[in-house]
Amino acid sequence: MPITVVNDRVINGFNPRQLAEALNLGIKTDPRPPQITVPLLGRVLEAVERAVRQMPDEQLSWKAPDRDRPMNEFTYHIFGVSRRAFRGIVTGVYEPFEENAGRSFTRFEDVAEFGRQVVAEYKEMEQTLDLDALAQRGPSPGEDVGAAEQLDRITGHAVQHLRQLYFVLESFDCTPNQKLEDSEFPPEYVLTILW
Repeated sequence: MPITVVNDRVINGFNPRQLAEALNLGIKTDPRPPQITVPLLGRVLEAVERAVRQMPDEQLSWKAPDRDRPMNEFTYHIFGVSRRAFRGIVTGVYEPFEENAGRSFTRFEDVAEFGRQVVAEYKEMEQTLDLDALAQRGPSPGEDVGAAEQLDRITGHAVQHLRQLYFVLESFDCTPNQKLEDSEFPPEYVLTILW
């Protein structure tokens, strides 16, 4: 997971509320309600699928300078972590996540197909959710925050990774198809990418 250090404060994972507080951004840090995050996460996952389909297969093993994580694992991670989170939010049960499973993909098209399945599952689940009830639901066993904040975190996580994916695509001279712009996201989701 990402680790952010601001002075002496260590923030585990993508946590918009803690990041905004630590950076004194002066922006609203209450978790967004599911009425905002649920449709936004769906749009972001669809955008990730589109971007992954554009990735050139010769870059499957390319790694960012700051991580020992090849692109096949990175792209799988975006879908896999999101799926684990939304399933857990709905059921209260969080399945183990095998990060290295992404290394088994030998084509970005295969990662995108996995992503298409995740998007389809998400869209189906989205139709059955009672967003008002979800907004009121407290933490599941073993979790420190309620469903609304978990959705806010996973949506922010997916946005950050989508932005990284766009950056990588552009560095490979590919223009992302139907790119979602930073202006479409809450401000703390679009902190500057340092790569």
